[in-house]
Amino acid sequence: MYQIKDTDTFYRTDPWNKPYDVRVSWLKEAKAKGRHTVAYLYPVFDSSTFRYRGYNVVETLEYSSRWTGSYFELKDIKKLIDDLNSVDVLVLIRCAWDFDIEKLIQKAKEKGIKICYDVDDLIYHSRYMPYIIHALGLQKSVWNYWFGLTVRNGKVLEMCDATITTNDFLAKYLSADYPDKKCYVLKNYLNWIQEEASEEYFRQKIKQNTKDEFIIGYFSGSPTHVKDLVSVLPEIEEFMKEHSEVILEIVGYMDLPEKYDYLRKRKKIRFVPFQTFVGLQREQAKVDINIVPLVNNEFSNCKSELKYFETAIVGTPTCATPSFTYSSAIENGENGYLCEKGEWLRAFEKLYKQKNDVGFKQRIHDIALKDYAGINQLDYLEKMLESILELKYTQGEC
Repeated sequence: MYQIKDTDTFYRTDPWNKPYDVRVSWLKEAKAKGRHTVAYLYPVFDSSTFRYRGYNVVETLEYSSRWTGSYFELKDIKKLIDDLNSVDVLVLIRCAWDFDIEKLIQKAKEKGIKICYDVDDLIYHSRYMPYIIHALGLQKSVWNYWFGLTVRNGKVLEMCDATITTNDFLAKYLSADYPDKKCYVLKNYLNWIQEEASEEYFRQKIKQNTKDEFIIGYFSGSPTHVKDLVSVLPEIEEFMKEHSEVILEIVGYMDLPEKYDYLRKRKKIRFVPFQTFVGLQREQAKVDINIVPLVNNEFSNCKSELKYFETAIVGTPTCATPSFTYSSAIENGENGYLCEKGEWLRAFEKLYKQKNDVGFKQRIHDIALKDYAGINQLDYLEKMLESILELKYTQGEC
């Protein structure tokens, strides 16, 4: 375990919380200067999907000389409709159909604004619900909600000119389901606050050797991820038997099967409360290994690799199920390990032997920063938006 002090710099954990007039002024001022503009709409601002698919993208465009972005939530729709003259491209992030969304799309189409639907998993068509139910272990009592949400998402997607998603695996599904709509891939990546805070934590980490406890960190603690974590617990148990200082630390909360109660009573499993996105980087810097076990099916293969790069930039190696995105991001032994069932224990032992390898930590950090720093996405992002701007107008139904 590493002793990581909190940063002395104050970072806002909700930097997107600005008045509507401020956010829309960015677009108005940009149009007055002859720049192109893109508006991102998400149901309610949060530090998960919205941060990666809306806020981080708008932040990257601050470096652009050609594009300006801003972000909005559903409560802004009526005002946004009045300000559509300041918008060239409208991106709807996982927005479910309602009458307000329909009116916004209709008004945007009347003005010739290009509209994209941004979705980061299969939650856009009811045919994929069995995958989602299985992967998340959803109880029958909530199936109607999830089916309804999926249908509403799909209805909005059908009205759009194009789609945007996080990886090529999911893009193949979207392209097959909507062959008349071009699908763009924009991976998740870091914002400057994550990068700056993480750099401070990383610099602390590489000056230390791990001592006392050897921590395996799991950073997806929620009821919908119990099946994922349980799949690797037998091999974690074996690792604990070999090394008495090993602890499993879960950020969040979940009810594990009773057979693992003894580990919690012995304080071999402990829970840490949910964190802000800055606090999460510190927790990830403290641990020795990050694990990302997944029930490997179509749903999990669509998910982003963010649990890898969030921890990599603080010098923490990841062991992950070889889903599509994690197989693309991790090269075995180079910047982490890919583990099928029966391979986790061997990977843990390798990382245990490497626990004080500063060069390994530096390499993990450098690879992640090169691939996922916000500024490094700018050229691709500009080209993607310019391609969207040139799309043939799709009338669609409203």
